[in-house]
Amino acid sequence: MYRKVHNFLITLCLITFYFNFNLFITIKPFSSNNVIKNIEYLSSQELRGRLPGTIENIQAAQYVKDKFIENKLSPFNNNYYQSFQYYYPERIEGDPYLKVFNVDGELIRNYTYGKDFKEDLINFRNNKIRFNRTANLVFKNDFFTISQGKDEVLFFTPEKDNLSFRSSFMYNAKMDMYVMVTKSTRDELKKFIDSDFTIECFIPYKISKTNLYNITAMINGVNSDKSPIVVSSHFDHVGTDLSNITYPGALDNASGTAFVIEMSKYINSLGKPKRNILFLSFNAEEFGLIGSTEFAKKYYSLLKNSKIFNFDMVGTNNSAPLCIMGGKKDSVCSPIIKSVSDTCSKEKIYFNYLFDDSSDHYSFRKLGIDAITFIDNDVTRIHTPNDKATFISSKSIDRCFKVASKEIIKNAFDNDPFILYNNELTLASLMFIIILFILECKDME
Repeated sequence: MYRKVHNFLITLCLITFYFNFNLFITIKPFSSNNVIKNIEYLSSQELRGRLPGTIENIQAAQYVKDKFIENKLSPFNNNYYQSFQYYYPERIEGDPYLKVFNVDGELIRNYTYGKDFKEDLINFRNNKIRFNRTANLVFKNDFFTISQGKDEVLFFTPEKDNLSFRSSFMYNAKMDMYVMVTKSTRDELKKFIDSDFTIECFIPYKISKTNLYNITAMINGVNSDKSPIVVSSHFDHVGTDLSNITYPGALDNASGTAFVIEMSKYINSLGKPKRNILFLSFNAEEFGLIGSTEFAKKYYSLLKNSKIFNFDMVGTNNSAPLCIMGGKKDSVCSPIIKSVSDTCSKEKIYFNYLFDDSSDHYSFRKLGIDAITFIDNDVTRIHTPNDKATFISSKSIDRCFKVASKEIIKNAFDNDPFILYNNELTLASLMFIIILFILECKDME
């Protein structure tokens, strides 16, 4: 009886080892170094901040598409691109200026761009205004507004006089133009206006309309009738300023895009999932979640029972928790959030919750589709020229992968233990074979 049990155990271990070893050698491991390399390119000077509507944004889209093809993903709905039209701020001829003229029309002050004033990207329904104290002016502590005819313009002082922050473009923003000024500039302008001097400001942008593109790829599953699992990010950012200083957007969000690219390679090497997995890279997130809204609206009937795993700002080198971001109406008890938080706890991951509608998960949550965003909640450098790849940490990337991969696999592969724990099973079965072999040798002595 002992011999039969012994032989059965050896046979079982050999089968387990053979199965797992074959799976082990076909898996393409997730590499944070590859993620960082892709972040470096996407946030490079060559792509100049990836502003929607620019050639560099198109180049970034092409790069993501090529990476999905390289990772052997199929086009979604027979196309790697989803096209949609939207507005964008287009650079036009001319130099920015903020000037002051006295009552005789003589130029008495010409402020320096980037030092005394600078555009904020929010809106450019109007790009030039000339006014004096006859306009409808409202002064507050750190801003003043001008209403003149149909024109409404806001001049404001950012915190600590820091003119480097660049907001997202919002076509439907309340004001027609937003201009940042330092405190001393604001105070001087107030005095000039009180003296009935004339202020003139010009910012060389106009609003244009163009075709923009989401990148859409997939892994085909066994049952394509089931709602797919979605793995997503956004690849756009806020471009360059009028001095051609680039806002690289390494953490926000070259990091999430590079993470999704690498995740697609890893997941596709695990074998055929039970359902389709979509890998999506959205455009115009910085314009108000436009790309993800277009996708969610168009494919709602397909996605209504999906789970969306979105990645935005993954890889900070600052001490920040991995945040599970749900919508404002979500809570720690929302099923998808509860599942991810349980995995974080089991893996002893430093994490926190964030409930906000400020990333692409919201485009799905507002339609009742389960969705979260994985995000390192570090805003110290985002939307500034200092959001560079040199500040990306592989440890933070690996931390996110440790949690996200398990959640994606659990949902897409029906929690297959041979995928989730392949390494552990392979080593365990090998060790057990060695132990049984040693015991066998002792019995033969």
